[in-house]
Amino acid sequence: MLQTTHSHSHELPAEVAHQQGEQIRILETISNPAVNLSLWQRPEEHRVALEAATLATHPLRDARRPTSLTSFDEDVCALLQLQGVNPADYEALRADMFMLAQLFAPLTEGRPFRFRLLTTAKDDCRRFHLDRINLRLLCTYRGPGTEWLRNEQVDRLAQARGAPNEDIIRFGEASRFQPFWVGIMRGDPANNGDGLVHRSPPIAGTGQARVLFCLDC
Repeated sequence: MLQTTHSHSHELPAEVAHQQGEQIRILETISNPAVNLSLWQRPEEHRVALEAATLATHPLRDARRPTSLTSFDEDVCALLQLQGVNPADYEALRADMFMLAQLFAPLTEGRPFRFRLLTTAKDDCRRFHLDRINLRLLCTYRGPGTEWLRNEQVDRLAQARGAPNEDIIRFGEASRFQPFWVGIMRGDPANNGDGLVHRSPPIAGTGQARVLFCLDC
């Protein structure tokens, strides 16, 4: 486990805050208020990866849609069709996203949630930031994954006042989700400054495209 070298009352202890593992049950640790990242380091699924590679060639714009477990696949199909993509070509990917929604829903404490499915070759959020939501599930099916900072790396006062990345990071390099890894991060809806600080990976001009799935509550 990570050991913190800085003690600040507004920070969560690093050895508790970031839970990572290869077992699916690691995601349940986000129910602990002291945890701001639960990261399931799962292996790639071959058929899903093939479909994600095909989807990456379609420009799916960033749209955020309300959904539920009962309507999830229908909502995903509608989004794909609206953007000129045949849902029948992505059965494995759709099934995997539904599985993730089934894992996420019990952790929302009954809050409504919404989904995002997009492809991008841009730098979407270059600055390290906090999300103004309760929980966010992220899975990058193709391309570089989300970058995040351990609590002890973050100067939260600098982050809160809008300082650039070089002032936010006290030391070291950001950690990064690998493709297919599933992370549930705690946001900061009350503006307390204790959520996970993260950003989109800088990929503009590299020729890489990301396929990103997200659930928010």
